Amino acid sequence: MVASMRGMREQAVEDLGWEKRDPARYNIDGIVRDAWINGNGSDEAWKAAVEKHYRRFMVGDWVRITVEVEDGFTEHHYGVIENFRKPDGNFYKRNAAKPYAVFVHPEHTRSHVVPLAELVEEINDFETITEWSAVHEGGPEHNYGVYSCLGGHGPYPPPATVMVVHKVSGQKKRFCDACNTPDYRSQLAHEALWYQRSSKTTILELRANPELITGPTGDALPYYTKTDADAYREFAETFPWLVPAPAAELYAKWKKEQQNAANAA
Repeated sequence: MVASMRGMREQAVEDLGWEKRDPARYNIDGIVRDAWINGNGSDEAWKAAVEKHYRRFMVGDWVRITVEVEDGFTEHHYGVIENFRKPDGNFYKRNAAKPYAVFVHPEHTRSHVVPLAELVEEINDFETITEWSAVHEGGPEHNYGVYSCLGGHGPYPPPATVMVVHKVSGQKKRFCDACNTPDYRSQLAHEALWYQRSSKTTILELRANPELITGPTGDALPYYTKTDADAYREFAETFPWLVPAPAAELYAKWKKEQQNAANAA
């Protein structure tokens, strides 16, 4: 039975490889047990076992955690899973088939123990565009219309091959394949974090009084003096993802009214 079990393990690993799956992310013994020992060996039993015994998170994976901070703000932070933890925060003494939480120490906040149910794979926060024409649309003329990689290459970076878009903020950066890594992608997300941290006063003001964004413009003033409302609207154009929803709705309505008035003039 030992040799048979070993053979079934090897067969399961081989089958996962044929399906272009990483065997390290699966509980092989669990798949063997549910698909072939307790199961009937059918394709349906195999698929169910593979889905059941997939390890979504492993030590070394990059993940995003959501941290609640003061004034009702939340922040997204990125880091590597360092180990798994029990519900009480203690370590597991042996490998756990279904761990409860992970320990993560992101770069820009304190360490956290986070339940697996609250984790998000780092890659899911980004859109990756690989089509050459889209990556290099509007590229610099001095470089023949080609953007260079913004990774760590020194003075002679290679051409970019991907454009990474942070889904929440719309921030973009272009990398070569070698630099399209979790570390560089998380740095892009951290830029959005800095914008949020540095804009807290403006966000809180618009949260408390959304009508501030629809105040008078400085168009009619001598030599054009920018009003507070103009500044809020500039903020909304530059950082739309940071504008509280009520203020964003009022601003969209205000812009439409301004456009209608201009068309009627």
